[in-house]
Parts: sequence; structure tokens; C-alpha cells
Amino acid sequence: MTKSEEVEICMVKHLRVDREEKYEIVEKWFLKDLEMIDGKEADTDNPYFDMHFHKVYNLEAYSCASKYTFARTLNKLNEMYLKKDLKIVNFDETYLNDDSIWSSNNRDCLVLMRICFYASNLLCLSLCPLS
Repeated sequence: MTKSEEVEICMVKHLRVDREEKYEIVEKWFLKDLEMIDGKEADTDNPYFDMHFHKVYNLEAYSCASKYTFARTLNKLNEMYLKKDLKIVNFDETYLNDDSIWSSNNRDCLVLMRICFYASNLLCLSLCPLS
């Protein structure tokens, strides 16, 4: 892709027929027409989000991690090709930044590690005798 080409966003439908897998392009948009991505609830682990173009499209990703990966990818493409003010709302900023330890492809495992770390700290605190 060159800087003179327009960046397209495609919604793809995954179909499994017998043992064969197929992918069908259902909808296409231009990145330049995207006004906002709304993650709906930043503090909830859900795959639902809205994309605002000339109308609002309610979408569901494969997982919450893939929703964040998609938002990060659109943000990177915007920075590379358009450099416009793309609004990304109702996403946890920690997971949108590439420089964060939690932004790797293994995010689900890392989030679980983070929860376990906090749980072990709580367990240690609960075992401490009170004077």
C-alpha cells in the first residue's frame, strides 16, 4: 500500500461449509470516512463496539482482545496514512498503547497474570496478623 492509495476497512463474514472455510466480504468502508470507534464499555470484557461513519454500525469482534487489536490497527493505519483526529472512545487506554506490556498478542494471558498478581497480594494482606 502506498500513501496515495485509500485505506479500506472490510467487514468479513466467516463461513464453514463442511470441512471448507470461506470468507466473504460483507461491507467496505474507507478509513478516511471513519469518525469514531466506540468500545461501548471500557471496564467490561466484551467484543462489542460501534464504528461511526455516515451511519453507526454495531459490530461484534471474535473476542475482546481482537476488538482491541482491531482498534490499535486502525489507529496505526490512521497515523501512517491520514494523520487525522480519529476518536477512539470507551477503550481502556492501557491496552491501546503499543508501549504497554499489556498490548502484546497474548493479552488474555497477561490480563490473567495481572489478576493473579493482585489476588496473591490480597491473599498475603489477608494473612498478615493485625496488631
